[in-house]
Amino acid sequence: MPKNYRYKYEIISADDNLPGKVILFDKPGQECYTNKHWHKNIEVIYIIKGNFWVMINGVDNDLTDGDFIVINNDDIHQTCGKVPSENVKYLVVQFSYNYIKAYFEDFESYSFNVDKSAAAKLEITKLLKEIVEETQAQSEFSDLKISTSMAQILVHLFVSCKEERTRTQQIPEHEELEYAKKAIDYIKLNFKERITLGEIASHVGLTPTYFSRYFKQNTRKTFKQYLNLIRLENALRDIQTTGVSETRAALENGFPSVKAFIAAFKSVYNCTLSEYIKQYHDVPSISEIRRI
Repeated sequence: MPKNYRYKYEIISADDNLPGKVILFDKPGQECYTNKHWHKNIEVIYIIKGNFWVMINGVDNDLTDGDFIVINNDDIHQTCGKVPSENVKYLVVQFSYNYIKAYFEDFESYSFNVDKSAAAKLEITKLLKEIVEETQAQSEFSDLKISTSMAQILVHLFVSCKEERTRTQQIPEHEELEYAKKAIDYIKLNFKERITLGEIASHVGLTPTYFSRYFKQNTRKTFKQYLNLIRLENALRDIQTTGVSETRAALENGFPSVKAFIAAFKSVYNCTLSEYIKQYHDVPSISEIRRI
């Protein structure tokens, strides 16, 4: 059996109209602290002003004005400001797993090292500055401009910075993540089908009882809650981007009925689908500037 799970899996939902999540922070260093965690997304942290610390897979990284760092999918990482009382202003860009997967099917087989290409590093820095400017401006076309900049960052990463991953590159901490990673990968590939607790437990090689406890400890969600989150994210995307009906979106994304979809949607978003659409219709959906 695996060890007691120590690193939380983070579930990242994309912002409306963006291929991921964009957040601008401005807060004291001591409030920048995060516990060790991991996710399936590629993340970029860009320091606008201040001194910042990022630990990735046990390696310390010190960042200051104008620096950025790429966090690969499945990397265990945590952050903190280096000076507790000093304000740090920084941008976090988290790319949607589904968005990346649509263009780069095998992206999980690679890591990204921006030091491989000085030219790519310079271009990515310029693009991150543009995202900061548009996030602050929130003009009529900010969403489109940010989406374009995010897409260009991914192109630079894949064209100039990718390195093939091997098992030997995995650090010991990752060994205890294998069960969770295997389960999450299975859910993301099969969420449109009927998946039972027994089926996924068998897939990862655990008993249903142990897997249920292990998965909840890891993700802070039950298996069913996590499965519904993935189904909701994809159903909502289909409704917003293709205009399909609520019933079709529900059934094509794994829900047994539209009634089940409605119940899950209300549980997660605390409103009905029509209320959600009305609330966000014609409202700039770029990530609001969060000053915590």
